[in-house]
Amino acid sequence: MSRPQLWMLHGPTASGKTALAIALAKAVQAPIVNCDARQLYREMSIGVARPSDEELRAAAHWGIASHSIHEPLTAMSYARWARPLIQDLLAQHGQVIVVGGSGLYARALLYASDALPAADPALRSELEATWQQDPHILKQKLRDLDPVYAAQADLQNSRRVIRALEIMEITGRPYSSQRTQESSAAIPYFDADLHESALWPDMEVLTPRIMTRTQAMFENGLRQEVESLRPFKDLTAMQTVGYREFYEQPNAQDSDLIQLIATHTRQYAKRQCTWIQKQPAVRRLPLGATPKDVLRL
Repeated sequence: MSRPQLWMLHGPTASGKTALAIALAKAVQAPIVNCDARQLYREMSIGVARPSDEELRAAAHWGIASHSIHEPLTAMSYARWARPLIQDLLAQHGQVIVVGGSGLYARALLYASDALPAADPALRSELEATWQQDPHILKQKLRDLDPVYAAQADLQNSRRVIRALEIMEITGRPYSSQRTQESSAAIPYFDADLHESALWPDMEVLTPRIMTRTQAMFENGLRQEVESLRPFKDLTAMQTVGYREFYEQPNAQDSDLIQLIATHTRQYAKRQCTWIQKQPAVRRLPLGATPKDVLRL
């Protein structure tokens, strides 16, 4: 190939992205870079469906358990970390596979965009303190200041709410008007042929897969993992499905938590699918797709 090849695999949670990425890595002899916002954290394993040791041995992986929950990433700080890594890997291997369900991280990584302001530590601390006191205050503030973004954002995700408010406070402009990296006219960042695909399962098929995986997480020790992280439950990275349910309902039975986490995971998967639908460059693949399907340009 005359130009480097960059393969991006999107898809909702539990759709089989990890297995497809590993199969593709073997087929084209390329390393994998993780673009899942939660699998980056070394303290979180079972609840984020981190690839197993066997899967990690099957192909070279980067960005799995590479960061700490005590130094949380944003989409832009992830991009600043991952871009030089991917450029080096492209130079070495000629091909790289990026896989993950975090759409904002993928867009920040793959496409050039107007630079958003860096975090303001004092303002961030103030907003985080308000969130811990009453998240509804910040959710309503976001609705008032930027109803366009609030209508599409996951308002249960403290990172996104706080970051949007932080940017608006610094710039004085709606966050939605500054997210130019979401434009269909965005310019690819890497000097490589970019191929974006997404596993696209029917929700009726995905729902039982989510339930099965949630049950397996409990069988593999999710409660013990979550309890070991309870001292850090207020950290930004811990405000995520599979963890916050335990902290919000400390007396709930496992059976109730399984149902609740599966429901929240399904809702998250639907938001992921909605995001993918808005990406014209992303080619949809059926559940069970093979490397041949990805490589069929």
